[in-house]
Amino acid sequence: MGLAINVRRIVIASISAAVFVTAALAQPYPSHPITVIVGNAAGNASDILARTVTEEVKNALQQSFVTINRPGANGSIAVESFRRARPDGYTLLFASMTMAAVNPHVQPDARYNSAEDFEPIARFVQQPLIWTVAKGAPWRSLRDLVEQARREPDKLRVARLGYGGSTHLVSTALMAKQNIQLSVIPFNTSSDAFSALKRGDVEIWVDLPQPLLPRIRSGDLTPLAVTSPTRLKILPDVPTWVELGLMDTPLTAWYVIMAPKGTPKEIVDLLNTEFNRAVNSPRLRQQFEEVGGIVQTVSADELRRFMREEHTRWGQIVKSANLKPE
Repeated sequence: MGLAINVRRIVIASISAAVFVTAALAQPYPSHPITVIVGNAAGNASDILARTVTEEVKNALQQSFVTINRPGANGSIAVESFRRARPDGYTLLFASMTMAAVNPHVQPDARYNSAEDFEPIARFVQQPLIWTVAKGAPWRSLRDLVEQARREPDKLRVARLGYGGSTHLVSTALMAKQNIQLSVIPFNTSSDAFSALKRGDVEIWVDLPQPLLPRIRSGDLTPLAVTSPTRLKILPDVPTWVELGLMDTPLTAWYVIMAPKGTPKEIVDLLNTEFNRAVNSPRLRQQFEEVGGIVQTVSADELRRFMREEHTRWGQIVKSANLKPE
């Protein structure tokens, strides 16, 4: 008798669960606001980028997005919050290249591979790094700097912002490829790095375009090379480091949005379509290109392949730098 009752309860529970799932799937997606977790404080450049694109997508989906900021630990806090989310398309993670591809190789608690453990949806934009020197500096090419560094190891000093971020690892990548040694000097802000460059405390500043472009346009900085696949429209006379024969491949910072593992493919594909449409809109594309951004939209499957390659590549760079948690 007891066994029969238990079996009956299991059958009823299974039927109830099936009815619940069927009802949930029957509702058009999205039927309520979508949460986007961002690993930076409100007002940060990454936070602004996430809000800008989701605002565009909101109109297409006729549903609002709610941004939740989880700053700290180079984005690891945001990732941990995201990993607990249900795979229903209502919780997404906006991630920088550092969060998605570098942290797993640097942070001891970041035991994930974004390409395998999450569902990549769309890539918003890629940003190259620009190698610059102060106005009046004797070098006219990044190759000149490399040759001097080869003759005089550790003499040339390069500013970096953040530990294990793109400005740090791009310098590391060049040193490993060219078998040279630069002194990498940490700074807290772009203003600090610029002041140090003007004082002569460092000779080189490599960074994302936003803090550099106004100073390049004013003549205070001379750009020597970009790390992008091709020359930038806004700096057509500045060669890429691949053109100069210094690196075999481009390296860019990039930003993606992802869903929890197991999110239905139809939801992932819908979001991929709408986010790609948003970043390709003339208004947003122009905004991105004006600050050195590169828009190259891909399918969700192509993005997963890209992120697998990036996970491996940045892991090799981290290993060559022997980076440890700071």
